Amino acid sequence: MQNNNFGFLEGKFPKLAEIGRQIEDVFYNDPQTVLIKGRIFSEELLKEIAKQHEELENISYLKLVERIQLLEKEEILTKDIARSFDTIRYLGNKGTHEFIDNDLENAFKMHKRLFEVSVWFMELYGDYSFVAQKYKYPQPKSDLDIFSELEEKTSSLEKKLELILTASKAAAATVETESEVPVNRESTPQPNLVYEKEISDQFEFTLEEGESYLLKELSKLKESSQEAIENSNQFSGFKEYLHVKRSIQDDLEQALNRSVSRNQAQLIFLCGSVGDGKSHLLAYLKNKYPDLVNQFMIHNDATESFDPQKSSLDTLAEILKPFSDEKIEGARDKLILAINLGVLNNFMESPYALENFKILSEFIKAANVFETSTITENKENDNFHLISFSDYQPFELTASGSVSEYYSTLLERLVNNTEENPFYRAYLRDKERIKGFFITNYELLMLPEIRKGIVDLLIQAIIKHKMIISTRSLLNFIHDIMVPANQEVDYINSDAVQKTEGLLPYLLFEGKDRSHLLSVISALDPIHKRTDVVDQILIELNNSLDIKDTFNKYIDLSSLGDWAKEIEGVGAFHDLTEASRHLYNKALIRLAYFLANEVKEVFVDSDYKEYLSYLYHFNIGDRNGLRRITNLLKESIFLWNGTPKNDYVYIDKSNENIQVAQSLMIKPYFGHLESGGDGVLNRFHLTIHLAFGDESRRNPFFMEIDYPLYEMLVKLSKGYRPNKKDKEDCIQYVEFIDKIMQHGNREKELLFVNLQSNKTFKLIYDDDYEEFTFRRD
Repeated sequence: MQNNNFGFLEGKFPKLAEIGRQIEDVFYNDPQTVLIKGRIFSEELLKEIAKQHEELENISYLKLVERIQLLEKEEILTKDIARSFDTIRYLGNKGTHEFIDNDLENAFKMHKRLFEVSVWFMELYGDYSFVAQKYKYPQPKSDLDIFSELEEKTSSLEKKLELILTASKAAAATVETESEVPVNRESTPQPNLVYEKEISDQFEFTLEEGESYLLKELSKLKESSQEAIENSNQFSGFKEYLHVKRSIQDDLEQALNRSVSRNQAQLIFLCGSVGDGKSHLLAYLKNKYPDLVNQFMIHNDATESFDPQKSSLDTLAEILKPFSDEKIEGARDKLILAINLGVLNNFMESPYALENFKILSEFIKAANVFETSTITENKENDNFHLISFSDYQPFELTASGSVSEYYSTLLERLVNNTEENPFYRAYLRDKERIKGFFITNYELLMLPEIRKGIVDLLIQAIIKHKMIISTRSLLNFIHDIMVPANQEVDYINSDAVQKTEGLLPYLLFEGKDRSHLLSVISALDPIHKRTDVVDQILIELNNSLDIKDTFNKYIDLSSLGDWAKEIEGVGAFHDLTEASRHLYNKALIRLAYFLANEVKEVFVDSDYKEYLSYLYHFNIGDRNGLRRITNLLKESIFLWNGTPKNDYVYIDKSNENIQVAQSLMIKPYFGHLESGGDGVLNRFHLTIHLAFGDESRRNPFFMEIDYPLYEMLVKLSKGYRPNKKDKEDCIQYVEFIDKIMQHGNREKELLFVNLQSNKTFKLIYDDDYEEFTFRRD
C-alpha cells in the first residue's frame, strides 16, 4: 500500500517518487524546502516528458519557464496542467529567493499541484490502466515512521545510532505538529465561542465543524431546493424575507378589497406565464392578509387537479361553473384564478366557453389580454377582474435609461446588514470559522458597483436576447454566481488560478453550461468589447513585470483580500503560460467592468443606450424622440436591396450587367402612437413599432423593431452588406420591405442601370398619351 501521495510513481519513475517522498517527509517541519523541492520535482518531470518526444531532446537547455511555455505551445500540456506548472514555478521561485517562516499554506498549494501534474503524467506516459488515488494531505511523521525509514536506509550500526539520536531530537520537535490540521492557522482563525453562540442561537439548526451556514442559506436559492417550489397555500419565513413588493401587488390588493365588499359573484383572474410569481404573490397575500384572502377560493391551473382523468379544461369548466351564463346572476362565490395565458386562451376557444361562458368570454376579449401590440390594462366589471403579469416588466424605463427596483432590492436583501437577513447572519457565523469561494463572492456582492453591474446585465439579457427571467430562475442565477459548480476545490489550498476561477465575475461570464440565463449573460461578457482604452489596459498587463501592479492600478484590491494576496507571487506576465495569460487578461477586463470607475465608460454599449432612449420615446408616444430611428429604418430599406441614387431602390438584380430600380417615395406614419405620459415607466412594450405609408401617409405598413434588428439597421448604415444568413434571420424585416415596395412607382417608371458603362436609362409611362418612352437619364 502506498504510504505517500507519490508512491504510484515508484515502479516507472523512481526518481520522481523519491523526491515526492522527501517532500512529504519534511512537509510540516520545513515548508520552504517543500517549495524548493517542488520546483526540482517539476524540472525532473519535464525531463521525463522530453524523453518521450524525440523532437524535445534539447529542452533541458531551456529555462524552466521556457520549457513550460514550449510544451504548452506544442499542445503537450493541457490548459489546466499548464496553469498548475505556473503555480509550481512561481511558488518554487518564492521558496528559492525569499526567507519563508512556516508557510504551510503555500506548501499545501505546491503539494496539491505536484499531485495533479503527477497524476496527469502517469495517465499519459506511465500506464494507461492507471487509476489515481484520491488526494490526501501529507501525514506528520511519528517516531515509529522515522525509525523504520532509518533502518531501511542504513546498514552500519554506528550510522544507525547516530541517525537515531538525530531523529529523536527531530521527533521531539515533531510532537507539536502531529495534531495540526493541515491548513494555515493564520488563514483559519480560532472561533470566538461566546460570539458563535450568540449568532448560532438565531438559527434553528447547528452544523458540524467545517460546514457552512451561508452555503446552507444560499442552497435555498437553487431551483432544485424545497424553497423553490411555490404553493399559494404555503409561505415560509425565508420567502417572506426575500419578497419584494411590485406594483402588481397593489393592483391585486385593491381588486381583493373591492371584490370582498360586493354581494355578488366575484372572479379575479391573475394571468401570466410560467414562473412569473403568481403563486408566490398569492401565498404572500394569504400570509399577510389571511382574513381577506380566506374569503376567496384559490385555484392555480398549473398545480391543482381534482381528477387525473380530467383535462385542465375539464377542471377549469368545473371550477368556473358558478360564473357560467346560467348561474352567474344568482351566485355569490368568490374565486381567485391564477392562470397561464396559454391555458386561458385554450379555454376561451373551447366548446365550454363558446356554449356556457359567453359573458365571461366577452369580458376576456374586451381586455385584449392576448393582444401583443397593446399594453394590457387591468380590467374589471361587476363580476370579473383581470390582472395580468404580461406587461409588468421587472425593470423600469426612464428618460435616462433603465433601472430595476425589483432586481436591485432583491440583491440588497441578500446583503443587508440587519438581524432579519438570514444570509448576513449566516455570513457572520461563517466568517469567524471557515473560508470559501462563496464567502469571498458574498463580500463582493456587498459592493454597490457589483450589484448595479449585475442588474444592468439582467436588463440587457431581457432587451437584447428576449430573455424571460422568472423569479425562480433569478434566484438560481444568484446561487450560481456565488457558489462554484465544483465545490470539491479546497479554497484554502487553491492557487491564484483557482481563486480567479472562483470569483463572482468569472462564475458570471463562464457559467453558460449551468443555466440558460448564464448562457445568455456569457454573450454579454465585456471581454468582447474592444476599444483603444481596453487594448491599452491589456498592453499594460501583458508588459507588466508584476501583474498585481496593473490590477492595482485600475481596481481597488481591498475588496478582493484573499485573491489580491494570492496574485502577489504570480510575477511577470511574460513568464506565464498562454492558459494563465488568457485567464488574467479576462479577469482584469471583467473586474474593471464592475470596479474600475475611471474606465467604466469604455464598456458602455452606445447602440444599446440609444435603443433604450428610442424605446422610452415610443412608449410615451413622442414622435420627435423617434426621428433618428425612423430615418434609420427608411435608409435601411434602400440599403438592404441597394440603391443606384436617392429615392430609388433596386427591384431586380438578377442580371449581372443591367439592374432595374424603381422610385420609392414613402412617409413615416405615427397614428399608432399612444401617449403614455412621461417619467418612470413600469408597464411598456419591449419593442418599437414604426410604420411607413405612401406619399400621403396612407396604407401604412408596420415593422416591429427589437434590439437584434436595430443592431442590423445600425450595421447597414455603416456600410455592412447583408448575407444569406442575415436574410434568413430577418425574415419579418424582409417581408416588411416587400410590402413597402408596393408603394413604389414601378407601374409608371423604371430605372435601368448598366453596371459596365455606369449609365442609367428610364422607362416612363405618359398618362396623357398612354405610352411608354425610353430615354437616357
